[in-house]
Amino acid sequence: MLILNATLMTVPLVKQAHNKLSGYIKDGDVVVDATMGNGFDTLFLAQVVGKHGKVYAFDVQAKAIDSTKARINEAGVSERVRLIHASHADLADHLQSDNIESIRCAMFNLGYLPGTDKANKTKPQSTIQALNATLGLLGDSGVISVLAYTGHQGGKEEAEKVKDWAASLSRSQFYVAVEIPASLNTSPPEWIFIERR
Repeated sequence: MLILNATLMTVPLVKQAHNKLSGYIKDGDVVVDATMGNGFDTLFLAQVVGKHGKVYAFDVQAKAIDSTKARINEAGVSERVRLIHASHADLADHLQSDNIESIRCAMFNLGYLPGTDKANKTKPQSTIQALNATLGLLGDSGVISVLAYTGHQGGKEEAEKVKDWAASLSRSQFYVAVEIPASLNTSPPEWIFIERR
């Protein structure tokens, strides 16, 4: 059973996710941005892991890599980030090749890269594969944040698959909560938060 919260929100879900994750991530942690997009989550993670931490950021689109590279270079945190031009479904292979055995946090921002072809988007099968791989790397008290955008074609279905996956996790090992903004929008974004107990 999932803990569902439907509340009127004055703070965007992205900002809420950043605020919450800031309480978990420490200087020196290894974290993952599974879907870098325009690099906003990558930059946030690079700032909170500090100069001793490392961010592994993934995307299949070269435009996402370029945008994120420019953002982290401008902020002066590029040495903390490894940008990987690959699917989030392959994240475990890349981390293991760097001898990374444990991560503190993984962020997923599902959907498509704004300003690009909406057909090039995350898909349930590869997202669930990536989430399973993340679980295998998640350390004690580690967290997963999934922002699922439901307004595009296939978005609602992907969100439901992720929630079904999260609901199947052992409650003795994981805390799971879902935030859905109370909105006139018939397809609001949804935030799935998972913490290893």
